[in-house]
Amino acid sequence: MIGWGPRVLYLGPAFGLTPHRNATAVLAVALDGGLDVAADPADPDGIYRSARSVLIPPNTLHHLRIAGGRMAFLYVDPLSRDLVALNARMQDVTPRAAFDLIGEVAVIEVLAGVADGRLSDGDGRKALTELLGTGTRANPDARILSVLRRMRDQPHRPHSMAELGACAGLSASRFLHLFTAETGVPLRRYRLWNRMGAAVTAFREGQSLTEAAHAAGFASSAHFSTAFRDMFGMMPSELMKRLLEPARR
Repeated sequence: MIGWGPRVLYLGPAFGLTPHRNATAVLAVALDGGLDVAADPADPDGIYRSARSVLIPPNTLHHLRIAGGRMAFLYVDPLSRDLVALNARMQDVTPRAAFDLIGEVAVIEVLAGVADGRLSDGDGRKALTELLGTGTRANPDARILSVLRRMRDQPHRPHSMAELGACAGLSASRFLHLFTAETGVPLRRYRLWNRMGAAVTAFREGQSLTEAAHAAGFASSAHFSTAFRDMFGMMPSELMKRLLEPARR
């Protein structure tokens, strides 16, 4: 699982979850085969539509049926401009989901390259930013970049608006405006995504869930678990189990 500003990328086996909602939007891409999307998630025996890529809007009940193989799930903040960019790159947009990425083959190649280790995480993010239109502006403001580095390197700190504004050399109101314009997401939301990514990274590096939560700035593992479930529609223990499965084989 890769933290990427106000978004998270999961690469690995399918989750096999029951119908659920995410507070985020999620772009699901089947790397090795296909996936089926329920027309009515409340009816397990109903009609499913086959695809290789599907974008599920935030807070939308959905059910994906995946036979096997690796999946990519890109979670993006519902308040970010990423969602607008992704919607514009889907060929068939319906009220419940959007299907078939423009440039789907190239996106799958990049995602598979990261999953296989042929591409580094950094190179993969750069390629996906170009293909999907996500990320900061082409020429990001150096003042905001310094703030992002500060937040990334110290996820446990409160990172108040006053502190970060001072770091950027800007007034509070000017800083908030510029931060949202550069990152595409409000400061409070970015701070939460940053901590989520830091907690997952710490867990993957061998810390316990409690240690990882504290290291990322959450008050407790319960606080982290609740925030994680509200955002991704699952408990972090479910995800961590998936993340550890390849290492056990």
